[in-house]
Parts: sequence; C-alpha cells; structure tokens
Amino acid sequence: MLKPETDKQQAGLNDRVKKLSTSKKIILVVFLIWLLQAIPKWTAAITADGELSARIMQLFVTPRWQD
Repeated sequence: MLKPETDKQQAGLNDRVKKLSTSKKIILVVFLIWLLQAIPKWTAAITADGELSARIMQLFVTPRWQD
C-alpha cells in the first residue's frame, strides 16, 4: 500500500503536467524520447573504449591488487 505522501506527490505531478501548455508538453515529450534514445548510445560509446570505461569504473570499484 502506498503512503499518503507518495499519493500527494503523484497527484501534484499530474496536476503540474496538466497545467502545462500544449507546446511545453510537446517539448517535454520530445526531450523524453531523445533521452530514451541517447542513454543506450552514451553507454555504448563509454564502454566501447576500454581505457575510458576502466577509469570510470575505478570511481565506483576500487581495484584489488594481488601480489
């Protein structure tokens, strides 16, 4: 069961979207479509280069050296 605060937040978001003008709704939809298409491309571009992806992963995972 959802908490009442979550219901209020969702209702508030729905109201904000309903109050947007048609042109702003179109811009929002176009931006979301662009974002959905861009994320996989960015992921592929970052992970395609072994060196860059290794540097990015070092931010999140500390390498363990075995001697």
